[in-house]
Amino acid sequence: MALLMEPSLASSDARLATLFSLTGATSVERFVLLGAIGLLAFYVAKNLFLAWLYRLQARFSTGTEARIGGELLASFLTLPFSERLIENTAERLRIITVETGRATAGFLASLMQLITEGCVILSLILLLLAFNPLATSIAILIMAGTGLAFESRMRKRMVAHREERIRSSSSMYKSASQSLGAFKEIKVLGREAHFVRDFTESSRRYAGATAAFTWAGLMPRLLIETIAVTVLLSAVIFGLATNQPMRDIVPGLTLFGLALFRIMPSATRVLSALNSLRFNAPSVRIVAAGLRSGGNSSTLVISSAPNAAHDRRIEQINLNNVAYRYPGGEGLVLRDITLSIRHGEMIGLVGHSGSGKTTLSDILLGLLHPQEGVITINGKVEALNVRWRSLAGLVSQQFFLLDDTVRRNVAFGITDADIVDERVWLALREARLEARFRTLPEGLDSSVGENGAMLSGGERQRLAIARALYDDPEILVLDEATSALDSATESEVLETVRGLAGGKTIIMISHRPASLACCDRVIVMRKGTIAAEGKYAELLLTEPELGEIGEG
Repeated sequence: MALLMEPSLASSDARLATLFSLTGATSVERFVLLGAIGLLAFYVAKNLFLAWLYRLQARFSTGTEARIGGELLASFLTLPFSERLIENTAERLRIITVETGRATAGFLASLMQLITEGCVILSLILLLLAFNPLATSIAILIMAGTGLAFESRMRKRMVAHREERIRSSSSMYKSASQSLGAFKEIKVLGREAHFVRDFTESSRRYAGATAAFTWAGLMPRLLIETIAVTVLLSAVIFGLATNQPMRDIVPGLTLFGLALFRIMPSATRVLSALNSLRFNAPSVRIVAAGLRSGGNSSTLVISSAPNAAHDRRIEQINLNNVAYRYPGGEGLVLRDITLSIRHGEMIGLVGHSGSGKTTLSDILLGLLHPQEGVITINGKVEALNVRWRSLAGLVSQQFFLLDDTVRRNVAFGITDADIVDERVWLALREARLEARFRTLPEGLDSSVGENGAMLSGGERQRLAIARALYDDPEILVLDEATSALDSATESEVLETVRGLAGGKTIIMISHRPASLACCDRVIVMRKGTIAAEGKYAELLLTEPELGEIGEG
């Protein structure tokens, strides 16, 4: 622009004269044309590079989010069962879904944006310093000083808002999880308003903290724009007040104007990135703590197919003086447990709440590891680890059914390509459910609905049994599996269980007389010890409390 206004600059200005000579231009007009083409090529190359860089940043950020989310879930799933008992599920879910996103998209992406835009600003500042060091230094001092003052003022507010965001987000997830989990009780008791109010209050506080952060992110653009226009107009006024020729003012103003036009959005993004880093920094700490506190994800078991054949048969399990104390617990919940279980036996465990029967079954499943005593399998001392659990099946009172097909519910946690339909049908046959689904048009592709809503109570329970049988376990543990069923449905399920007796070792925790009467042996638990064992009919004569438990 300066050359067009004053062509003689091509020879009088040393820098322009050098460039003029290097280009080999024969006229000022041709030199300007070559300069325009070069500038266009520079911007095209720069923007292509930035497009590639932004794509790389986006893929890195989202890829990191996916990887960390998977690692968090893996670390939580590999926690020892004893630690899982004291965990808050809603809080773990929030960390995986919300905090992971904030730690990557909120923190990591902002950090990369800070570096990228910082490089852009630095290059433009160096250009301006080369043109006019004094004016550039003054402009930098004014803009940097104002920006730092704004940052200092916002810092304390952001700390308060980010802490409120974490608290309210945690409360929201907890409230929503409890509301949906207790849907039936809420409807019966008419407590909808309470839970809605609880969630809405947390949501309102979360929205307030997020709105404050959003507002703080928009303020830098307005602030920087005001400062930039003020600096530019001040330069014009100063030039006019000192009677400087327009030909001297216009080139500098043009360069500064173009530079400021490019610096403003970058500076805005830098300040916004700084706010985002400060606001989302706790998420990084939360995710890091989650990864540290989780289990060893390298021990994660990838189940792709059922056990085709066991390398051995479990003939006998012996527990000798086994004792267990929960982490942080004051006393032993199990002590001096000595027990022998033979292959094919159907064992009943009964006792009042807190007697230790579920803890004992968890030890037999390999979920808990006793602090005292010895467990032997076929006469050999062994740890009941992941390999052992692959030989056991569990049917509990509160089981989880996928809102999916029969196939995926029976072959639980196995990829479609590895599911063996013959084994699914076999498990359904053993659970007395094969005929139910053979008659349906979709067969194994039939949907069971949310948590088995399309099935009756007995069918749901037998589907849970079929799931436990898919891997052809040696041992089957039924933890109060019939306690929520009516007598007729319980009889149907017990008939299914009796059909499995002899071929598998069955351990049944129950207080129902009909269930206990099916057992070869009943073990009465009292205050963490084995109080008595024998046939159910015989124990009714010697253990009066057994009848009371059955009536309860």
